[in-house]
Amino acid sequence: MRPGRIVSLVIGIVLIVPGLAMLFGGGALGLGYAFGRDDDGYFESTLERLSTDTVAITTEDITLDADPDSAEWLFDRLDAEIRLRATSADPDQSVFIGIGPREDVLAYLDGVAHDEIVELENGNAVYVRRSGDDTIGLPSEQTFWDVSASGAGTQELIWEPANGRWAVALMNADGSSDVIAQVNLGAKAGFVVPLAIILTVVGAVVSAVGLGLIIVGALGARRRVAPAVSEPPIPTQ
Repeated sequence: MRPGRIVSLVIGIVLIVPGLAMLFGGGALGLGYAFGRDDDGYFESTLERLSTDTVAITTEDITLDADPDSAEWLFDRLDAEIRLRATSADPDQSVFIGIGPREDVLAYLDGVAHDEIVELENGNAVYVRRSGDDTIGLPSEQTFWDVSASGAGTQELIWEPANGRWAVALMNADGSSDVIAQVNLGAKAGFVVPLAIILTVVGAVVSAVGLGLIIVGALGARRRVAPAVSEPPIPTQ
């Protein structure tokens, strides 16, 4: 095999693997976006039952870190939204959900017993208990929340992610202990469709180039020159 064919074969193999990955990844992303959303365009995940005998359940480690000079432009381009819905298990108990700067939320809960969700295992929350007392000011009266919702029945908030460190708190609206609620998390982002299209198109092009090089390397593309046909000798008299 000529060196040129070997180079074509190697380059083709190197290209077709990421090309197919982008092609199928873009297709899967597009199908998921088309068929995996609710009527409002959100991908949803439901935590059937979050409960604590303290005054709050939190998630305290949401870090969105971007260059301050480009952060606003970046998050605008992502066009992402987070939707939180919470419903108390007790129909007579109003519920509160809020997202605020991490340092402010931690200061609010300083010295107050609460459970922090540190991970999810098969859809079930794993908590770490933060010790303290069970007395706290009304969450709805705090001014540091970026977004919040409070009241009877299902409460919903919409949050547009922004640069910084954030925390989420789920509480009874009156600040009492024994928080039990169902929480639904939804997310949507405007960049998904353009990303799916770009991945699919680039993946198709790279895969086609890689396949072409593999064919050239494996089968060859040189032209074979047909041997010259000699004329039969003219018989002599």
